[in-house]
Amino acid sequence: MNHYPKWWNTTITLYNKFTDNELKKVVWYRHVIDGCFYKHDKESIMFSNTKLVSDVSVCRIPVSDKFKGRREWLKLSDDERYSFFTFGTGDIIVVDEVDFEIDERIKGRRSSDLIQEYAEWPGCFIIETVNVNVGGGRGNEHYHIRGK
Repeated sequence: MNHYPKWWNTTITLYNKFTDNELKKVVWYRHVIDGCFYKHDKESIMFSNTKLVSDVSVCRIPVSDKFKGRREWLKLSDDERYSFFTFGTGDIIVVDEVDFEIDERIKGRRSSDLIQEYAEWPGCFIIETVNVNVGGGRGNEHYHIRGK
C-alpha cells in the first residue's frame, strides 16, 4: 500500500500529444492529476573545463489505474484517450490545474502558446524522460518525470 509524503500536494495538468496520421493533425489530451511532487532545480555538468548549468523540472506522480503505457494508450480510441493518461517525450506538464485547450491550428491556442503563458512560476515543462517506478520492492510506486 502506498503512503505518499504530505509534500506530495501539487496538482498538475498533463497534456498528452497524439499525432493522427489519417487526419494529418495533432490532438492534445488534457488530464488533471492531484497529489504529485514537483521540484524545479538546476543541474550542472562539466564540459571541457566549463560548467554548464540548466534548469530542470522533476515531477513524481502517484501510481494510478488511469495510467496506460505509451503503446497501449496510442491504441485506444479517441474517447478512451480522454479517460486515461500516459507519459511520453514531448508531452507537456503545467504545474497547477489549468483549462487551456490546445489546438495547433489556432493562433493563441497552440502548444507553444501554452508554454509561453505558463513559463513563469509555478511553470511548465516538456517531458524528456520517464521512469515507471512500480513493482515489487518499491516503496511508494510512482511515475518519475523529468523535463525542461
